[in-house]
Amino acid sequence: MGAPVTPPDTIVPVYPTWAHLWRLPCWGSQWRHWFPFNAPGGRWTFSGRVALYHGLPSLGLPRGSTILVPTYHQGVEIETLLAAGYRVRYYRLTDGLRIDLADAERRLDRTVSALYVIHYFGYAQPLEPIRGFCDAHDLRLIEDCALSLFSRANGTWLGSVGDLALFSVYKMVPLPHGGFLVTKRAHRSITLARAPFASTVVQSLDLLHNGLQASPWWRVERWLTRASGWIKRVTRWDRGGTIGSGGALWDARLLAHDASLWASWLMRFMDPEEIVARRRRNFTLLAARLRGDLPVPLPDPPPGVCPLFLPVLVADKRVFQRELARLGVQSVDLWDAPHPSCPADLAAEVAGWRRHCLELPIHQELSPADIDRIAEAVHTVLRLTASLPPPVAACGGSRA
Repeated sequence: MGAPVTPPDTIVPVYPTWAHLWRLPCWGSQWRHWFPFNAPGGRWTFSGRVALYHGLPSLGLPRGSTILVPTYHQGVEIETLLAAGYRVRYYRLTDGLRIDLADAERRLDRTVSALYVIHYFGYAQPLEPIRGFCDAHDLRLIEDCALSLFSRANGTWLGSVGDLALFSVYKMVPLPHGGFLVTKRAHRSITLARAPFASTVVQSLDLLHNGLQASPWWRVERWLTRASGWIKRVTRWDRGGTIGSGGALWDARLLAHDASLWASWLMRFMDPEEIVARRRRNFTLLAARLRGDLPVPLPDPPPGVCPLFLPVLVADKRVFQRELARLGVQSVDLWDAPHPSCPADLAAEVAGWRRHCLELPIHQELSPADIDRIAEAVHTVLRLTASLPPPVAACGGSRA
């Protein structure tokens, strides 16, 4: 393992890039007719966590009340709820990351005011039972659709059932940043500053950089990287002074900012229908190539699902990710640690997901040939890591 390899000329990026602009040419698409952008109570924000923070007052929850949250989470959404002045209490999930409503019911008391559900990887939680549960117990429903833009379940848009829904638009389409908030109740007027110019420029250049890496223009990208490195050294510019839309670390500076006009203007190049179709195709193609060789925990997308990644279970995801990167294939090590407030016994139930789940790219810029390249890289790494013990058979779940 770790034998020298020739660095590939091009990279398969894990998120869409500005290669989108020449691989999926589109002008004046009907994106405003798609949920959540057509929702009466919708508005742009800098990121999904900003949408959550500023949407919470619309729920009218008692200050300091308790919100039920899932054991499998990133952590920044928990930080956002705590920063807004609420307490959190964790509920169990099944092996397939479905909410355990019976466990959630056992955790109810008079302090609980809302239920927070996450739609993982674009796949829906059971919306009708969840809505019924919340209505029966007088709870507000928060739908976290940060991983699920453009997804539907039985014809119902994810995010349209809850009292509050948040989206991370930039994860699904190549924008420098961008969250979206939908609320059922009118919320107080939110006055936010536009996204900082420097942050918008930096993250736009990231999209250009990643797009060139994935294109025949990769030599231009290497030249630009060397030139920008020289400029940074001369000017002593520090990227740490800018704010970013992603990442697992809490940054309260984000809360003051709206999305830039540039980010929403770029949406005219995005065709939601084509994005959904290509992501579904790529998920199905890659899953078919990999099933039987390593665990693929999700089924092929049901009708309406727009998948974000293809999750797979590997023995050592950091080693696996490193070896894939050496072959020119990016991946995501998503949510590797629970929030410190999660009780150890509950955190242990989803520890398998955190240790073994690695997310592979299936986004709209990728062609069937790119999917073949990803599959071949995965098979190569499987041979290199054959001596490692296999991942646990089950990842997470309640002990019903």
